[in-house]
Formats: sequence, structure tokens, C-alpha cells
Amino acid sequence: IERVIECYNVKCADRSLVSIQKTHLLISRAKPLTRTMESPTQTAEQRESMTEFLVKHYSDQLRDISLSSDPKLHYPLFLEFAELADDNPYLARLVFSNPEQYLRRFDESALLAHKIALEHMKKFEDKIGIEKRFIHVRINTSGSPLERSSDTFPSIGRVRVKHRGILLMLKGTVIRSGAVKMYEGERMYRCRKCKHMFPLFPELESINSIVKPPFCPSQRSKSWEGTNFDPVEDTVTRHDYQEIKIQENTQVL
Repeated sequence: IERVIECYNVKCADRSLVSIQKTHLLISRAKPLTRTMESPTQTAEQRESMTEFLVKHYSDQLRDISLSSDPKLHYPLFLEFAELADDNPYLARLVFSNPEQYLRRFDESALLAHKIALEHMKKFEDKIGIEKRFIHVRINTSGSPLERSSDTFPSIGRVRVKHRGILLMLKGTVIRSGAVKMYEGERMYRCRKCKHMFPLFPELESINSIVKPPFCPSQRSKSWEGTNFDPVEDTVTRHDYQEIKIQENTQVL
């Protein structure tokens, strides 16, 4: 990933083709990272790095969100993957290998960055923004190395099981869209022993089933083992979703 981004940013004129071919090899051979439970320290460090990145590169978007009047709406924050890969190749690799987990973490960081933006506006601009509860990071992969690899930008007819779970680009024509439906996106659970509360995220693809962790993810040095967790009342967060059907563009068929 580091070599990928270095070449992409300096825009080597004579060696661009050679560099892009190297990029393809690096990306296509990259296997998804092992999805083990991280330590609280690792999680905190990643969240801090994400927050710093958003504040550094997307202060204008954060400012616009802060000045928006409706605190109940869900606001998108558009992130360029090429910019992330240039600034922090490690985070880019995490998002590429496991977008489900790390985009969720980016959403958490977006809220932290939003609070920093609110404080900055109050202190230096003499403006009072409105705190928002729902900010979602949206990845734009255009212009990034992912766009030039057949493993991350396959034609629709070549999508396989190996593509599941990674950051993927697809290009086609939407030929059908389903009704807007609702699903349970998050629910808080409480450990019976230490009373620690933590969120779990049902999987839409497995009919909203919830997989409980093998031990309590408490930040204490000795967390309780077992699966003695109870759902906390009135903590369900629901989301809208819509299924679409796409096919290859006409010129490809």
C-alpha cells in the first residue's frame, strides 16, 4: 500500500504504467486482515488517527454539517480513498480489508471530529453550530489505486466469493430497485457480571442475527469470559435500506 500511494501522489510521468502494474499486484495479493477482537488501546489509537485525518482534510464539510439546522437528520461526510491512502496507508488498508468494521469506526470518529469543529467555530469564528448525532462517512474510490485493479473493480459478471467483505467498486446500470425497508442496525448489550455496556450490530445478510462476543469487551484489564449478556431496553437503532439490481453497461454486453 505504501508503494502504491507514493507512486500515485507524485504522478510519475514516465514510470506511471510500471507503477500502476505494481499497484495491481500489491492490491490483488492483499488478503483481508484477520478479524480478531482488538484491544481497547488499538481501537482508541485508530479512532484518534481517523479523527485527526477528518479534521485535517475535511474541515469545510464538518463546518457545513455543524451549521446545518436540523439535528435529527443523517449527514454524509464524503471521504476520498486516495487521500486516505496517501495520508495514512495503514488505515486505508484496514478500510479496504474490512470496510464493515472500519467504516463504522469512521462514523464514530466523524462525530468526534464534528465536536472539535463545533469548539473551533465557537472559539475562533464566534459562531454557534448545532451538535449532530448522525454523521456517516461515505467513501469515494474514484482516482484511487482500487479503480485500476480488476480484483477491486471487477465487471459485474466476474464478482465472486473472494470479493465478499472487501471495499469493492462496481459499475453498471440499475435495472430494478426494491421498496425502502427497515432493519435493526445496532443494539446495546450489558454484561451481567461487570455491567459494562457495549453495542452489537446484527447482520442484515443473515436475517439480523446477532453474534455475541466470546468475552466481555470491557476496557478493564481482566474482562469476564462467557456470553452472559442481556439486551438493554430502548437502545435499538434502526436503518433504512433498499435493494437494487444492476447489470453490465450496454457497451460491455
